[in-house]
Amino acid sequence: MKKNLNRAVCAGAALALVGTTVVVGANAASAAPKQTIGFSPIALSIPALKGLSMGVQHVGEEMGYSTVILDPNFDPIKQAQQLTQVINSGKINAGWVLSVKPQANAKAAKLAQSKKVPLVLNGVPADYGFKGPQKGLSFARIDYGKVGAAMGATAGQCVNEKLGGKAEVIFLTSQAGTAGREEQDAATKKWLASTAPGATIVQTIEVKDRAGAQKDIAAALQAHPNVKVVTGGADEGALGALSAFEGAGKSLPCVTENGGNDEILAAVKSGKIYAAAALQFEADLMQTFAELGRLLKTPTAVGKLMSVPVKVIKS
Repeated sequence: MKKNLNRAVCAGAALALVGTTVVVGANAASAAPKQTIGFSPIALSIPALKGLSMGVQHVGEEMGYSTVILDPNFDPIKQAQQLTQVINSGKINAGWVLSVKPQANAKAAKLAQSKKVPLVLNGVPADYGFKGPQKGLSFARIDYGKVGAAMGATAGQCVNEKLGGKAEVIFLTSQAGTAGREEQDAATKKWLASTAPGATIVQTIEVKDRAGAQKDIAAALQAHPNVKVVTGGADEGALGALSAFEGAGKSLPCVTENGGNDEILAAVKSGKIYAAAALQFEADLMQTFAELGRLLKTPTAVGKLMSVPVKVIKS
């Protein structure tokens, strides 16, 4: 199963999921399964999350579940509407939600509680307006401070090793309202400054997708042609940076990021990316299904506070 799961999680490009709701899985085509798991990521246009959706389908099939995949495409209002629809209609018995903006899904989370539809939500209870653990709701928090520290420290190490301790830096951040943005950004900046005091952030760019990041970074290079370091942000920002520098005919010796899809890991291996704080999607997938299985047996049981595993991978 693990070999097949690895393929499913990593082979995101092989699956073309479009629209808002797609029912998938071998069980869906034959007999109606007893229970259905819903998965709502931030956006399926992110390769790692598209691959993760395949992992959800595969594991669901292995465990006898049907799966419903939602695609809000970075839109928090759309995500809340989709969740409300599938919960109210009874299309899902439980769900895994990677919220675009957690506060936008607060009502959907309370609706799920009232309908006894267990959810695993990214973040912590306070992100959704709750105080402490909740019945029927579990929370899987990315340790944004740890991720940010890894990006900042490794960026500083690269500056010291390859650039003599001094460098201009483009700092990538996620969209406003994204869970953990402030904590992650603060940790990245803190560890960059402490590891390489001679590194200076000359521009901050908010990243939504790869194409946008490439365009914005290319424009930033016009104003700051001496930049040699890009840090912060996820896979799409880092890949956009590589393309922007390549298009400008400039070298980019120091890139550090978080995420870790196949393309990123290949770039780390080849030396194009110095380090990635790689979220361990397979481990998180398995712990999420285990928790959803527990809550499906007792929907009023108090949920857990979990953490998404992270591994720092360097070139």
